[in-house]
Amino acid sequence: MWVDTDLTDSGEAQSALTGAWRHCVKVMTMDVWESRSDSRRQTGLSTACLLVGLVLAIGLYNYGASGSNQQAGFLLGVVLTLIGAATLVVGGRQSVVVDPNSRTITISDHRLAGARRRIIAFSNVKAVQLAYLQTRSHQVLQYFLQLQLHDGEHYPLFAPGRLYPGARDPVLVTGWKTRLEQCLVAARPGPEIP
Repeated sequence: MWVDTDLTDSGEAQSALTGAWRHCVKVMTMDVWESRSDSRRQTGLSTACLLVGLVLAIGLYNYGASGSNQQAGFLLGVVLTLIGAATLVVGGRQSVVVDPNSRTITISDHRLAGARRRIIAFSNVKAVQLAYLQTRSHQVLQYFLQLQLHDGEHYPLFAPGRLYPGARDPVLVTGWKTRLEQCLVAARPGPEIP
């Protein structure tokens, strides 16, 4: 938000300045932006995968001859069980907090295996890129933001596989990118007012 301030209204300003002039003052009034992944949906999908895998693996345990449909069903059950168990362990809730006042981006991961937190200063962000996760047939599964840091690291924000609401909509994720870029620009120190 820009506020146009007339510095010639006060007597002190008039005596200090020769002539009348106007100056723009930048006022930061940006709110903290917090977003959380949909952990219930993610846990539900992992649990369903685990249960279907167990049912197939247990039901088709005595699969008979090698190369049969029952053996394929058993192996599918084993794979689904492993995927379901792995995603339950490593999956979890992730929250991203963009705080223009403290000029930081905080990413918190809460998993069954523990919690992890990373804080990235606005001054460490070189660029914000729109990225996506796609299949081999070029079908986009999920969009996310990727931070390019000054040290060369690329850090995924609203990480793929975390099921953020709206992550399949390119227009919405582009809006996230624009909003983050506005926060980064607004937090940059401006020139000093004489």
